[in-house]
Amino acid sequence: MTAPCAAALCLLLFQPDPAALIPLYQQALAEREKELGPQHPKLARLASDFGLFHRKYGRPDSARPLLLRALQIDERHYGPTNRITAEDMENLAAVSSPEEAIALRRRAALCDDAGVAARNLAALGAWEDSHGNRDRALAFYQQALAKEQAASGEAHPRYAVRLNDLALLLDPAQAEPLLRRALTIQESALGPAHPEVAVTLNNLANILLAKGQPAEAERAARRSLTILEQGLGATHPRVATAASNLADILQARKDLAGARLLYERALRIDEKAYGLSHPEVAVDLDNLAALLDRLGRKAEAAQHRTRAARIKASAR
Repeated sequence: MTAPCAAALCLLLFQPDPAALIPLYQQALAEREKELGPQHPKLARLASDFGLFHRKYGRPDSARPLLLRALQIDERHYGPTNRITAEDMENLAAVSSPEEAIALRRRAALCDDAGVAARNLAALGAWEDSHGNRDRALAFYQQALAKEQAASGEAHPRYAVRLNDLALLLDPAQAEPLLRRALTIQESALGPAHPEVAVTLNNLANILLAKGQPAEAERAARRSLTILEQGLGATHPRVATAASNLADILQARKDLAGARLLYERALRIDEKAYGLSHPEVAVDLDNLAALLDRLGRKAEAAQHRTRAARIKASAR
């Protein structure tokens, strides 16, 4: 009964106009509900697909009731800790208010599937960290690491991501061995020139600088920048982030001229990538202004700082 509509839906998935899919999704939902009833898991899958379609095209208000319906059906059919149910919770969290999203993440973290639980525990850790709750964030990240170990093993790149999460909340002496372990995993599993290797190198560079090892920090940061330039292109926003990170280290090493070139490069990249009035551009301007102050170029510093303040004021 639903075959003609489903076939048309599959065909239109390859068409350039996403709006043409909406009536077909609606028709397929109505036909499947009539055929199977309102509580069938196949109906949940179609509702979820339709909800994710709306989310992809920037319609969270349309996505939310569909994703909620999928969750309600699957929770009734599979139970609250099943992987499918927990993934529904994750999807719904992405179109919910922050408070609702965290409540859904807490439920998904109880999933029987260790990998799904690890993702949501890590998300809870990031939430607590962003709100200044270091001890709670640390506890979530430790749980996420243990779950990821059970799900993926200690040689998997996802385990390296959890090591990074945890290391960034520890003091430098505790963080360094975790980051070196993560680096070894990523280099072995992904290759020495993978962008995820660059992320860990940046984190390691910051830790080494905090430990009073600026020369080693610079080597790690330069390697990170080179990996990203070669892998993503010289004008990618992640290259701007790596350039700023290296500039911070050069400042600490009193290479102010080298730091200035890197901050200016980061600013040019972000202006092109995000536009002239993006908050990331304001961060670059503030970084450059602080350095120009140290170089005694007060007038230029003031101009950059004023521009940054305008960007931040317009974003409020």
